[in-house]
Amino acid sequence: MKNKNVIVIFFFISFLNLYSYAKANSPGTPSSSYNSNYYHKNLDKKKIVLEQSFSSPYIEIVVQGNNRLEPAVIIRDAEVDLITNNDEKSLSLALKNLYKTGYFEDVKIYKQNNVIYFNVKENPIIDQVSIEGNNEINDELILQEIDSKSRNVFSSDKVKSDVKKIQTLYKRQGFFSTFVEPKFIKLTENRVNLVFEVLEGREATIRKINFINNKVFSDSTLRDVISSSEYRWYEFWGSGDKFDQDRINYDKDLLKKYYFDNGYIDFEIVSVNSSLVNNRKDFVINLTIFEGKRYRVSDVKFKSAIRNIKKIDLDDLILFSAGDWFSSEDVDKSAQNITEKASEYGFAFVDVIPRIKKNKKGTVSVLFDVIEGNKIYIDRINITGNLKTKDEILRKELELVEGDAFNLVKLRQSEKNLNSLGLFDNVSLNFRGANDTNKSNIDVEVSERSTGEFSVGAGFSSLDGALGNIGIKESNLFGEAKELSLDLGISTRKSSIDLSYTDPYIFNRDLAGGIDIYDIRKNNKAYSGYKHNLLGFKLRSGYEIIDDLRHFSSYALRRDKIHDIDNSTSIYIKDQEGKRITSVIGQALQYDKLNDRMNPTDGYRLRFDVDYFGLGGDSEHLLAEFKVANFWRITDGLTLANFVEGGHLMSIKEIKINDRFFFSGERVRGFKNHGIGPRDTDTSDALGGETYYLIRNELNFPMGLPEELGVSGILFTDVGTLYDTSSSAPSVNDVDSLRISAGLGINWLSPFGPVKIYLSTAIKKEKYDKTEIFRFSFGTTY
Repeated sequence: MKNKNVIVIFFFISFLNLYSYAKANSPGTPSSSYNSNYYHKNLDKKKIVLEQSFSSPYIEIVVQGNNRLEPAVIIRDAEVDLITNNDEKSLSLALKNLYKTGYFEDVKIYKQNNVIYFNVKENPIIDQVSIEGNNEINDELILQEIDSKSRNVFSSDKVKSDVKKIQTLYKRQGFFSTFVEPKFIKLTENRVNLVFEVLEGREATIRKINFINNKVFSDSTLRDVISSSEYRWYEFWGSGDKFDQDRINYDKDLLKKYYFDNGYIDFEIVSVNSSLVNNRKDFVINLTIFEGKRYRVSDVKFKSAIRNIKKIDLDDLILFSAGDWFSSEDVDKSAQNITEKASEYGFAFVDVIPRIKKNKKGTVSVLFDVIEGNKIYIDRINITGNLKTKDEILRKELELVEGDAFNLVKLRQSEKNLNSLGLFDNVSLNFRGANDTNKSNIDVEVSERSTGEFSVGAGFSSLDGALGNIGIKESNLFGEAKELSLDLGISTRKSSIDLSYTDPYIFNRDLAGGIDIYDIRKNNKAYSGYKHNLLGFKLRSGYEIIDDLRHFSSYALRRDKIHDIDNSTSIYIKDQEGKRITSVIGQALQYDKLNDRMNPTDGYRLRFDVDYFGLGGDSEHLLAEFKVANFWRITDGLTLANFVEGGHLMSIKEIKINDRFFFSGERVRGFKNHGIGPRDTDTSDALGGETYYLIRNELNFPMGLPEELGVSGILFTDVGTLYDTSSSAPSVNDVDSLRISAGLGINWLSPFGPVKIYLSTAIKKEKYDKTEIFRFSFGTTY
């Protein structure tokens, strides 16, 4: 019994000692305190030391004030081993490290009675980030630039950095006085909404551009060379007068190119200084330059390591000769000419390196070094920029595929093919070789144009009055280059509905096909005293025979109705009253070398049509038409266009009025619709002709306005005639004399669509012709 009491007393005393030990070392609550040995790298060894020497100091770390972050994470981010190093220096370092994390608004670290306390106040969480007061730069761009994001920890340092980033973003746009004030709205659960209030200020403009040390070219000439421009209050278009450092750097390249193109190959830009004027909103730009002297070409030579290259007459490909002023532009174009001509002759892997050597007499020698490059094969073709158009559509127009040998001629043809689709504003094909390989990648970069079009046309003449049409067209349906259009025309003289569909790749081959369905109602009473209704459809197809040469086939079936003839109408028209069916089989050949189908500036197109009216129906005759369009790019913005057309109807049966040719006022400007051709002078009715030809010449020129406005001028002359009618009588005037008109116009690619205005006069005419002076049209795209 006695032994039992001793055992009980022993266990009781032991329990009290353990309880006292635990209470003395208690950190408070289990969730906010940790034995420091838990984080010690030498945990096992430390335990042994503590067990051997019970009197050794025992360090604790207590974390207080934390709500979201775990204590273990906070101690880890302190990045200091406070077990081994717990002096004042280590505590200060741990404090700095915690502030660096950006998670805390306030941190205090101190040591008391072998306990290290971390008192923290956590930064709030950002619930939403918003931008206010911004007009020039949208929210998405600013939010993408800054580091403060929704659901991130709020950091005052980060917010200060974001303010600077927003201001930098505005400086890139020319706003140097932008003020940004960050504000936050406190929410529950330690959350905030962050708002950046932006006061944009006035956009910085270029007050003055000064050129220093220029003697050859005047300041005004050099200002026309660069893209930056001085501010003018009346020039509300464009952005060239807005200060932009990137544009200044681009201007330096433009100046260098201009001087080099004019033979000043010693030219240098010594310095560029941009300074704010007193109002702190405008800049003065000073460009100090060194022009040097101008060089002439002393001689032009060739060096070639390629056999049989002599079959190419290289002299004809050079744009300059000895004695001419040196021009880097002519040198580059000449080298390109040699490269392309060599490709045409089968030398696909040619490098042409111009080598320029200065001579003592102030001249330069030009040596074109023709080098046979390594054979290069296409590894990959990368297509970018086509947000809507499918890749397969672009690949169908490429003359090259992966694995082919690189060919510059085919590359240029591919670029032309893509431009001819009419789906892109810009097409760029570049090739880049892979390092230490004989493979090259081709990068096809396109910029899609608006292929949906909503057009409105209008015109006015003393005879026709107001006229107009509305059309809707999609030229890239489903991103497959398919075209679907619906045109509705209405005026006092005509109404029409025309539904058209074209698929350029039927059966996934280079075979285009389509259908037109139309219902046209013409009121020709003002011209010929009758009304003409047409209802029908046309099936068509086309394919490429060889490069740029295509063959077209078509079949049309329509019903013509000549009716509502006035009593005063010509008897030659009254005889043709009634309904008739017309069946037409058409064949055509077209050779197209235009550089752009929609807005050509260079090249030509030839087309020859033969239509047989027969195979059923009430008409039987042949129609032949020949059309030529030529475009010459004289210089930037200056284009000469020439159009030649001719047509003839060869009768088998009598040719009715609904099949004859009539001229509209746009084919021979200065004359009204149906203003030219055979006419019954007793009634003044136009009878239409069976033979015609015309020539139209246009010179499109810049009007001195900024290019981004899209305004150009047009000078034109039109020459043509229409004659030969089945009707023959003393009262019928039918002569083949030429009509000539001339005038000027304005073509404006306005924000709401293209606008054309013509002022013209008839220089040569017949006394019975109908003329007009003014005509205009406009449209819009979406």
